[in-house]
Formats: sequence, C-alpha cells, structure tokens
Amino acid sequence: MQYIGLTIGPIYKTLKNAKKPKELWSSSYIFSYIMRNIIEKFKTRTFITPYIKDDSIFDKKSEVGLFHDRFIFQAQTDDLVELEKVIDDVISDLSQKLQIDKEQIKGYLQLNYGEYEVEKDENPILKISPYLDTKELFFQVSQDSGNAFLKAIKNKDNFFLDGKNIVDDLKKLSHHKYFAVVHADGDNMSKAIEKRESIENVSENLFLYCQKSNALIKEFGGQTIFAGGDDLLFFAPVLSKSKDKTIFNLCDEIGSDFKDRFKDVATLSFGVSVNYIKFPLYEALENSRILLGKAKEENKKENEVKRKNNIAFNITKHSGQSFETVIHKGNKDLFDSFLSFTSNIKSEKDVDNFLHSIHHKIDTHKAVINKIAKDKNKLKNFFDNYFNESGHDEYKPFFKVLIDFIHTVYKDEFIKEEEKVTLIFSTLKFVKFIKGDKK
Repeated sequence: MQYIGLTIGPIYKTLKNAKKPKELWSSSYIFSYIMRNIIEKFKTRTFITPYIKDDSIFDKKSEVGLFHDRFIFQAQTDDLVELEKVIDDVISDLSQKLQIDKEQIKGYLQLNYGEYEVEKDENPILKISPYLDTKELFFQVSQDSGNAFLKAIKNKDNFFLDGKNIVDDLKKLSHHKYFAVVHADGDNMSKAIEKRESIENVSENLFLYCQKSNALIKEFGGQTIFAGGDDLLFFAPVLSKSKDKTIFNLCDEIGSDFKDRFKDVATLSFGVSVNYIKFPLYEALENSRILLGKAKEENKKENEVKRKNNIAFNITKHSGQSFETVIHKGNKDLFDSFLSFTSNIKSEKDVDNFLHSIHHKIDTHKAVINKIAKDKNKLKNFFDNYFNESGHDEYKPFFKVLIDFIHTVYKDEFIKEEEKVTLIFSTLKFVKFIKGDKK
C-alpha cells in the first residue's frame, strides 16, 4: 500500500527571529497555513496524521495553527505528481498575498516529501517518519530568500492576521511585568501509536487536546502560539487574570486532559521560562525549549532510570538573578502538595521578610531538615520552635502547606538528597516571587 509523507520547516529557525508576540505567532502560523492549504486539496484521502475528519480544523478564522509540521496519507495513483502541483499553487498564492517573489519563498521553505510502500501489517507513522527525519538533515536555507520571507511574515498588516485578536503587548500577557513562555511535548507517544489500529484514535485525541488546551490558555489570560499534534507553545502570565491560579495550575489542567485522553500511556512534560517583559523574546523562547529537554530527560537515580512527566521551570528576575528546578507530576502526592503550596497566593503584610526568614532558617539548618523531614511531627515542632512569636499566628495555614510539601519531597526516593533542598528552595522562591519580591 502506498503512502505519501511530507514535512515542513524550518520552524524553529523562523521562530527564533521573532522579537514580539505577534511576530512569533505569525512565524508559527504561516507553516500551519501552508499545511492546511495543501491538505485541503487532498481531503478525500485517508489521512493517518493529522486528524481531519472534524471540519473545524480547516476554519480560517481560527486564532491557532492546528496543523503540525508533517502529514501522512494513503496515496492514490499520481498523487505524488499532484502534490508537487498543489505545493506550487499554494506557494504561488502565498507569494501574491505576501507580495514577494515566489522563488524567495521556495528558497526558504523546507518541504520534504516522498511516496513510500507500507505493508499491511506495518505502522505507517513508524515506517515513514525516519525517512522524513533523515531528509530534514540535508536541507540548507538560502540566506537571501530567508531574509525576504522573514521580513514579509513579520509585517503587522499580514493577510492572515485579519479577524484574529492576537496580542502584541507582553504587558497584557504578564503579571507584574513578568510573563511565561511554555513549551509542552508528549512523553512516550511512540508507545501510544505502536498499534496500527489505535492511530486514528490517537490523532483525534491530539486534535481535541489542542482545542482544549487553547481554550484553557485563553481562559487563564494567555495566548497560544502553536498547538499541533502533541506539541504546544504559548505565552501566559505567572498568575491567571482571575488571580486564583498559577502557571503551574494551568500546566496541571492541560497535562491532566492529555493524560486522561491517553489513559496514562502517554503524559505531557513542560518547559516553563518566566522572564521580565524586557527580556529578549528569542532567549526566553530558547530557555523554554531547553527546559523542556530537561523535563523530558530528568534522571533521578544513579542507575539512570528516567522519569518523564515533569515540569522544568526557571525564573529570571529583572535584576538578573535566577533560579531553576524540576517537579515530577507523576508522584501525585508530591505534585498535589507542590500545587497547594505554590497556589497559597494570598498576600500578607511584610511577607517578603517572613519568607526570607523561612528560607534562611531552612538553609542554616539543612542538616537537621535532612534528618527529620520524613517525620511530619518533627517538622512541625521545628517550625513551631523557630517561629513561635505571636506575629506568626496568621501564617499557620502557610506553615501547614510548607510542612506538607517538605515532607512529600523527602518521601520521594527518586529525588537525590542535594536536589531535594534545591526543589524546596526554588519553590519557596517562586512563592516569594508571586507574593511581591520581583526585583
């Protein structure tokens, strides 16, 4: 049986040139736009990926690019020749709308495709993807055509922006002038699609997950840059517009929806980079991508056992000071405690000094904490002893969630001893950051 596979790029190279949110959105959306227009000409074919049986994916008014960077469909006679013609027509139409030479677009775009024989008992995705991956390695972009194409898609009056409410002011996507860039990617997706008969169900669920994620991000006060397949990229404030959820609650909602759709076979990891609004956008984007890599490759034992399903986050303050850690979502007790602690966001008077004092006590008595942390009563006695003044009574609810969090961190046998303190300190710094210390 014959199948045609196609991949498009260079996506990340294009994203790195964006300096504003709208430029970043346009740099991503243009690839989805091209893929949509090509796929639309083959709608009558049987697509393995993406899922196109829901016509809403072709909605030209959508503010999210839902087509990811490759497609595979069951080919009919002469479809490869027809594909070449369709690609040429789509690029010709795009050149007219962007008002640049057609050859400049062709010189920049990385469109790799081919026709492949797949046996009845073989998995089309697992069979064809390695060929497409290899083709991507041998592509070089013409710098001259690249400059023209990049300049054209950055135009704030582009045709594909019509009727779409794309935010271009980072202040509107921030909390106290801090914004988060978030990359998300599925874990163990090859296992989810290893059975050929499950592919259509997986493709449909990925489409529904992308739609749901965009709705959650928008409700939170963020903006989706890209949602296709299991890949997700978005901006969001650190605190929701309703002021009752943190960026981690949003990641939890998105991740839980993903996990439920795939019955725990596949999970979702996140890279979260929090930065001041004047921080270079391309650096924030790169940091988030690197953090996602750390989230997916986090080793927690000397025997190199890997635990995915993580959130790796970094916060870089306006002063340049930064802190970073990884939290594992797969340990429900640990992650629930983390969410409870980081969501304890009611501001009290003199909270900065109070949190600084807690940080100092934990740092000073790390050896003691290491010995008593698995005993919740001893932890409670420790904090009661050092914070027993009458002015600390109002912080009792805070101490409760702090003690619960420290206790669950130390119960997790996968986390190395030195990393436990780092996780506690970074989480405490995040709480302090949310409550007002953003220098």
